[in-house]
Amino acid sequence: MVRRSLLLVLIAGCSAAPEPPPAPPVVEAQSPEWARIAEEAAKGLTVAEQQQLVESEQRYLLALAWFNRGDFDKAKTEAQAAVLAWPDHLAARKLLHDVNEIIVGGPTGLRGIGDHELRVARVTVEQSRLEIENHLLHGKRYLDAAMYSAAIREFENAEFKIRNMPHDVKAMNDLLPGLKEQKARAKSSLRD
Repeated sequence: MVRRSLLLVLIAGCSAAPEPPPAPPVVEAQSPEWARIAEEAAKGLTVAEQQQLVESEQRYLLALAWFNRGDFDKAKTEAQAAVLAWPDHLAARKLLHDVNEIIVGGPTGLRGIGDHELRVARVTVEQSRLEIENHLLHGKRYLDAAMYSAAIREFENAEFKIRNMPHDVKAMNDLLPGLKEQKARAKSSLRD
């Protein structure tokens, strides 16, 4: 009898199907930011942490509104409150950093209309300068190696690039007299 009841208990325990894991909750929110907040809440945050996260997001949105209106002192206050409520709120931290740069007068990282063109011009001038210096270096090496036609070609390339730079650069124009002298020296050595 004991055997039979033990056998029935074992069979009953083995025949029960295991419970499937609970399905993840479906998140419905008014915006992607609120959906992210809800997903974080579903990942195991306590109720207090969820409240801090919501308060941080509300303070951040308020700080962003003040920032867009140009009231940087109020934006700073709200961004600080958002960071205090939830220190991992990266957008609030970035906004606080931007507001502090504006208030202090440091570099904001905001780009003006002509910044791209200015950077392109600087890169173009720097690239031209490097190419000119490279031609001069090769020209001097060819001149020292008595390869006068190659030296003349390098000096002429350097002169051409100096004269046709997109921007007038005094340092490059100051190289022209020495360049002409070396080119003349290479031409006279070629004739000899």
